[in-house]
Amino acid sequence: MPDNLTFRPLRPADRDEIIKFYADMGEESAAFFNVNRGNERRTMEFFENGKPDHRFFVAADGDRIAGLVFLWDIDRALPWLGIAVRDDYQGRGVGTFLLNETFALLRARGYGGLILRTAKNNTGAQRLYEKTGFERVGEHPSGELLYLKRFPAREPLA
Repeated sequence: MPDNLTFRPLRPADRDEIIKFYADMGEESAAFFNVNRGNERRTMEFFENGKPDHRFFVAADGDRIAGLVFLWDIDRALPWLGIAVRDDYQGRGVGTFLLNETFALLRARGYGGLILRTAKNNTGAQRLYEKTGFERVGEHPSGELLYLKRFPAREPLA
């Protein structure tokens, strides 16, 4: 993993870098993360209207965005997670970094965990999710695999 990687909220000043992030996304990454440019539109809406039911975070390598995480349904105990790593940063620990930072942030705010879905043939992502404590819990109605990450309760019930 790059030494100077930082985890921070997406900022309005990141707009041009996010445009590059999506433009540089390879065919396989786009097929898994940006089907019909849906997540790109979702992210760009952040710059337009703030996307109030979402939170966006990046792994920044200086001014360059190495990875993106977004959460939606943030008013729920289990928000949904979307994650992508820039193609030239894949295999360097950026995904693990993004997930661990996201877990710490959500635990500190009292969330119960996270849910996500991923394509059945996205085996690299499945390995990452399972390595970081997600459990495969079934299949989403979309046909994608459904994963759940639970955070332990802060104090056991008496």
